Amino acid sequence: MIYLVLASASEDRKRCFERILFPVIIIPSNFDESSVPINSPPQYVQQLAFQKANHVRNLWISNYLSKYGDAVIIGADTMVVMGEELIGKAQSVEEAHQILNHLSGRTHELFTGVCLLSTKSLDNLEKISFYSRAKVHMQKLTHHEINLYLSESGEFQGRAGAYSLYDRASLFIDFIEGSPTNVLGLPMAVLRKKLLSFGIDLLKPSGF
Repeated sequence: MIYLVLASASEDRKRCFERILFPVIIIPSNFDESSVPINSPPQYVQQLAFQKANHVRNLWISNYLSKYGDAVIIGADTMVVMGEELIGKAQSVEEAHQILNHLSGRTHELFTGVCLLSTKSLDNLEKISFYSRAKVHMQKLTHHEINLYLSESGEFQGRAGAYSLYDRASLFIDFIEGSPTNVLGLPMAVLRKKLLSFGIDLLKPSGF
């Protein structure tokens, strides 16, 4: 058996696997994202995804490999882009309000980088890296509507762009061009095809 490990504390990514009824082990990465220099969005999110996956791969090899056996580690990172501006995660309600006001009534791009690492070979790193891109159009929101959204929940926390598509923010997302689950942090259809290279099929409950 090969275990599937998600190197993320994201509730949205966790729910992506819960929705398809596929078991995944959650081991959040503590990698310092600020140590990676910002470059083009596709390269940046893939670099962060690799670093997160590699951090957890090393943890698995050190602490779990001898007991449980091999695993495929999934690292992921998501970034919102508006024109040339990179928009990260809000650190406060006030910052979340500023971000949502900036996105309001406009179309922004969302990049998700994914990296898959296997523990099968300790010497040769088995790696698959890719990114997915989507366009999201948000309705024009008043300051009052943004305040209502932010006051009723903390769903903006830990999410690029300060919103979650399948939670209350679904009330003001008009349309998406691209993978819907990409906006949640994991393009699941592409991920399934990539995992087949490691012998794992997300359509099968056992994975094999």
